[in-house]
Amino acid sequence: MFYDEEKLTELEKKLSENLMSADNHTWKDSHKPHWVNYRHDIPNCLMVIREYRDLLRTLRVKSE
Repeated sequence: MFYDEEKLTELEKKLSENLMSADNHTWKDSHKPHWVNYRHDIPNCLMVIREYRDLLRTLRVKSE
């Protein structure tokens, strides 16, 4: 489980970089459905990571 904000930030950065580098690299018919799913799913994952990290920060601040 990720409870470390720094690890979440690193994961967010890596996914963002992968997403940017994936654009338009798999427009072949056989790979297109996977590319479309990737382009849809990764932004959702990034959103969850950011929200979770914000929750961790909020909990840390409240506990201090």
